[in-house]
Amino acid sequence: MTLNLAHRGFSGKYPENTMIAFQKAFEVGADGIELDAQLTNDGTVVIFHDDTLERLTSSKGQLTNYTLEELKSLSINSKGQEELAEQKIPTLKEYFEWVQDKNLLTNIELKTVNGNDIGLEKKVLKMIEEYGLENQVIISSFHKENMIRVKKLNATIQTGLLISKCTKQIILKAKEIGMNYIHPNALALNEELIEYADNYDLKINAWTINEKLDLEKAVKVGINAIITDFPDRLKKIQDKLSV
Repeated sequence: MTLNLAHRGFSGKYPENTMIAFQKAFEVGADGIELDAQLTNDGTVVIFHDDTLERLTSSKGQLTNYTLEELKSLSINSKGQEELAEQKIPTLKEYFEWVQDKNLLTNIELKTVNGNDIGLEKKVLKMIEEYGLENQVIISSFHKENMIRVKKLNATIQTGLLISKCTKQIILKAKEIGMNYIHPNALALNEELIEYADNYDLKINAWTINEKLDLEKAVKVGINAIITDFPDRLKKIQDKLSV
């Protein structure tokens, strides 16, 4: 059965990458959560997608220029959802505290400006090990340098290379650097590439599929996981197929 991974939590309905979005994804039956991890100015791993704060908060500028205390003073915008409790930028530690007793897979995307070593991989892996979540985590990034570092630090951790385009050459490169998965834009996939990846024992977690017909098609193709803003829609399709 194709897995249901909630993209930044249940982001189709709740503020992305917040604890309420993660909780609601869990409540509707997602198999896992996809989230984004980056470092604050004082070296704390927080969950936030953008490089800058403008889109999601009332502040502006690079997230990496802010300390954790400064970030925690900000609220996440909840446009059209004013009845929700105020949401803050979560730390990865807060998320692990919440998820550690749940049967959920977590896909952690490492957010760095480039593939340079800023210590993010080491901090994320250390925390995964502290919480004993090694078997419930996939680490992914668009930068192959980040992923090579992850594998050097922990050869057994599950890893996925994020790709916007998907070609046979990229699939071979992902295999060459020791990836377990490729995470392609769903629009870049076709049956030939899916079969090619399968030949190299690379599983596919595709992003971001939201419409009902596209979700049904992706489930029928039989890829490993679908990353979606609407885990409730995918859950209904999963339930129908399991009857």
